[in-house]
Amino acid sequence: MVAACRRVRQDARFGLPSVEKLLGALPVVAGFGSRLRIRDIVDTACPVGDLAELTHGQVIEALVANRLTSPSPLVHVQSWARDWAVDEVFGVRPEQLNDDRVGRALDAIAPELDRIVGSVGVTAIEAFGIDVSRLHWDMTVRHEALCDRAEV
Repeated sequence: MVAACRRVRQDARFGLPSVEKLLGALPVVAGFGSRLRIRDIVDTACPVGDLAELTHGQVIEALVANRLTSPSPLVHVQSWARDWAVDEVFGVRPEQLNDDRVGRALDAIAPELDRIVGSVGVTAIEAFGIDVSRLHWDMTVRHEALCDRAEV
């Protein structure tokens, strides 16, 4: 007795279309941002109204990631967020990072910048055990260099 072999045609089943996004150093940047509490520090210094979709801290955290992974003009941050896995890593949808929203966040932190930088610095010292017994932070060097260049 010969066993009959029958071929059964099966329809191919396809899943959802895949989406390719750049990941790069985003997880590392997100990890450091979390350890430095950037979002929390900015949100404490610059709270937003109840109707805001994003806090200033979320916007600044994404902007820091942009500056560290693929710096682009503010008008292109939204397209950067679309191409990179910003939604997946930071939970911020690209359409929420338009240049107006980024500009409002920058305007909000400008008067609080010294407080924010100081708080992030203290958090870094604590989180990473930085020995500050011989640390000197002189921001005037860059300012003087820019002033000298302007006179030329």
